[in-house]
Amino acid sequence: MAISLHDDFASQVGLGPSTRFPWDTERSIYYIKGFHDLHCLKLIRKAIVSKHNQSNQTFTLSHLFHCLDGLRQDVMCTADDTPMPALVEHHVGDGQMRQCRDWGKLRAWATQPDQHACHDFDDYREVTNTLEVFGHCPQDSPYRPVMEAYFQYHGHKDPYEPKDSGDRVVF
Repeated sequence: MAISLHDDFASQVGLGPSTRFPWDTERSIYYIKGFHDLHCLKLIRKAIVSKHNQSNQTFTLSHLFHCLDGLRQDVMCTADDTPMPALVEHHVGDGQMRQCRDWGKLRAWATQPDQHACHDFDDYREVTNTLEVFGHCPQDSPYRPVMEAYFQYHGHKDPYEPKDSGDRVVF
């Protein structure tokens, strides 16, 4: 999930420069780490299942490596010290109760109209027409009129239109 943040706010909290938000020149796009991590887990799971089922599923190898490295960094950065019961047969921690953050609150914060990035995409396909994934402003978004005017003038393209380049590997 992506959000759009005003440049002044991003600067105040120490965020580096990012891709411009297409519907407001004073805002940039930022991805929320937890949602990005879930995207990566879905992609890695899909690659494993595809390999197990001997089905042809195409992913960019660099995307998979990016995901694995990001998850590795999260594990090392978090350095979770929660003790886990040592059960038999490699089921360490199964059924253990944990104290978690509220995922619903994170989603609610990310989808507030003033920072909603009008962003939507398919976890399992590579985006080739990037602007199209920002064509999903909700009705109450202050950016909806600009987005609608742009697409009314320029039309839409398939966001996942195939391209013949990249470091692809077939699983």
